[in-house]
Formats: sequence, structure tokens, C-alpha cells
Amino acid sequence: MGLVYLTNKGLIKPLAEATIKYSKALIEPGKLEAEVKVAPLTADEVNLILLKLDILASEKANPAIAAMVAEEAESILLAIRMVKAETKASFAGILGSGANLDIMWLRPQDIGGSPMRGTADVGSLGLWAGTGAAVYTWLHAWTTAHTAENMIPSQTMAEEGAVIHLGAIDPIEVPKCNAIQFTLAGIPSPPQSLSRNIRKGFGTEDVPVMRFEKPIIVGPEKTQLVQVNATTSGGDTRLQLLSLLITKAETLSL
Repeated sequence: MGLVYLTNKGLIKPLAEATIKYSKALIEPGKLEAEVKVAPLTADEVNLILLKLDILASEKANPAIAAMVAEEAESILLAIRMVKAETKASFAGILGSGANLDIMWLRPQDIGGSPMRGTADVGSLGLWAGTGAAVYTWLHAWTTAHTAENMIPSQTMAEEGAVIHLGAIDPIEVPKCNAIQFTLAGIPSPPQSLSRNIRKGFGTEDVPVMRFEKPIIVGPEKTQLVQVNATTSGGDTRLQLLSLLITKAETLSL
């Protein structure tokens, strides 16, 4: 077992259906506590979730990301329970299919995928829109400095999906972005610094991890807009969100 699982073994117990007040994640800007309806989880489901998170965030691959996921496991469980409250389907991970729930790291193509936009047209996909509104990579060429650009354009999550934003990486030697802002249900949260320049040394093989002040949970049928600001014009950024997508197994795609 890895860091995520061992740190959170105490969470392996049945969790009852409830409406709870939660302050460990940003769910509704302007509210110190958000009221959230969550579905129950069995002890076996919690065990499966922690095993899956252990694989997604292996401490052997990146200790900083593993520590972040380990410390935010409670909020990740909450996001899964929010989706389950809508789908009524159990979490099964790789063992599931159809309506069973699973979780994976957010990829560029998922920004235009059905869980992230519900039944709306693909439309604009923000910074990484490619030919035919497809998204292939996190690479983006900046054109204008000190101007906010949509990293994820305004999109409404499907009824069977949620995303939880934990942090970001930008594996290039000269980072361009210095701030990020999340707007949820039309209400902007305060911008957060992307402090990649706070480090001892940096090269092309280094991956500085930026952790958001609190996880940002965009629940089923909730709308989000994610904007970033660049310090210079010209050059590339590879800013990548460290976000987890939760949805039905049949909705996930290659």
C-alpha cells in the first residue's frame, strides 16, 4: 500500500447518506460552509477508492502529488458521493462498467468531453482548442501578456459527473502563468497565485507542483469557468491542471 491508502485507512468505514456542511473545499464562492447532499458509500467502496487514488498518485512517481492527494482524500470522497447522489450507482473503479463510477486524472480532451459540458455543444474549449474543436495537448502559445484567458471556458457539468481541482504543474523552464481564478455558478473566487518560481533550482526534468489553497469541487450540473493570467507575451506554457474527473465508466473515453 502507498501513501494515499496508508494515510487514510481511518476513512474505511460505511458513510451514510446525508446533507452536510463542508468547509474543506471551495464549492460555493462567498460561503464559508457549503451545504451538500451526499450519497452513502460502503466500506468496500471507500477501500476501492483509496486503492485507486494510491495508483493515480504514486509516491514513487511524484511524492508531492501523492502527499496532496493523501491530504485531500476526504474532499475527493465528498465529490464522489455528490455524483453518486445523482447516479445511484456504486463506485467500482476498474472492476466496473456501465453506470458504475470511476475516477481518473483530467486530460485535455476531457475539457470538451460530455461529463464536462453536459449536453451542450463542444464549442470553444479554451486555451487548448485544436482543429475541429478537438483538444490534443496542454501546450499553449501565449500571444498577449497580462490578459486573462479562459483555460476552461464556461461549462456545465453533466448530471453524472464532477471534477475536483487540486493543483497544477507547468513543466517548462520559464513559466508564463502567475495566477488562476475559478468562477463557480457565475460567482468568481479570489485569484490564486501560481508560485512556480518559488524553488531552489529548476530544469527541464523538474516538475514543480502548485497546490491550490483548497480543492475546488464542481459538482453535478454545476457551472465553472477557469481563467489564467500570463506575465509575458510569446513563448509556450504547458500549464496542466491536477484535477480528478469523476463519472460513469461508460462515459469515460480514450
